[in-house]
Amino acid sequence: MVWPWRTHTRRRAWFKALVAVAIIAGPFTLPRQTYAFCRTTTDPIPENFPVLTQCYTGGLPLFWRNACVGYSINRSVTSNMTLDTATTIIDKAFATWSNTTCPASGDKVGITADDLGPVDCDEVNFNPNGPNQNVIIFRDSWPYNDPYNTLGLTTVTFNVNTGEIVDADMELNATGAKLTTTDSVPSTGYDLQSIVTHEAGHFFGLAHSTNPDATMYPAYTPGTSSLRELTSDDIAGICSIYPDVTERTVDTSVIASGILAAGPCDPTPKHGFTSSCDAASPSESSKGCSVGATSSNSQSSGFALGLVLASVAAAIRRRMGQTRGSAPTTNQNAYS
Repeated sequence: MVWPWRTHTRRRAWFKALVAVAIIAGPFTLPRQTYAFCRTTTDPIPENFPVLTQCYTGGLPLFWRNACVGYSINRSVTSNMTLDTATTIIDKAFATWSNTTCPASGDKVGITADDLGPVDCDEVNFNPNGPNQNVIIFRDSWPYNDPYNTLGLTTVTFNVNTGEIVDADMELNATGAKLTTTDSVPSTGYDLQSIVTHEAGHFFGLAHSTNPDATMYPAYTPGTSSLRELTSDDIAGICSIYPDVTERTVDTSVIASGILAAGPCDPTPKHGFTSSCDAASPSESSKGCSVGATSSNSQSSGFALGLVLASVAAAIRRRMGQTRGSAPTTNQNAYS
């Protein structure tokens, strides 16, 4: 059976494709030239595409259909942080997006993210035949290349025919114990709230912005906390996808008007909720995004984005079309 979805992750040997980040070519009322936000799409970004200055618009833009989505934190967290501390910070990061007011309507953005409580699962996967969880995992040992520049990775599973997101998992790099949780960030610290706020943007369907001031720009400066707050560019991006609780802005191939009716406020993951890592089968389309310089060990077809340390952002290279064994290609943006 051919599944209509792909999972954007680095480690899967299933039928997957990492989503590319792009601005939707849709019926926006916002003056597009004013903003630099980009939407993630179903197509991998071509090699040598100038992602720091342009949005890739190939494929269908991604979106969550329901008015509410859920996420869960792996209860093991990290050796340097308690579950309560991690939960407080992660909840704040997601709330930053959910509490956004859209300028055009004066109302809150049309999607919220609910914490469904801790789970046992510590794997990035999607089960198309059974219950799932949108899990957030801390990695004391980073399983991918370049553990010192990559700060996080978000993997999104989506329907290739519509762009609807059905699953999203986030991995946070706790290698070296540099993640900080205090209001004031040490000069060499990596602010957890800033990192999760950036990754939450990918969770909702945004790609990297070309605006260097935006939270969704792919670079983080140690010792700073500015990414905790959204800029007008970030707000324009999230509101372009979820203008209110009743509508989603989609590709006109999905519906001629480009406006799809939103689903109900039900944060339950696809096919139900489970705390355990149930066996997964070939998934929809997935896409990985990361904060930091990243490299994929995935045997799947996909696309990964990285938010990197500002100190290394000047030396940017794109590693795309990497093949592992006989599996499909993993397309990825790497910053190092």
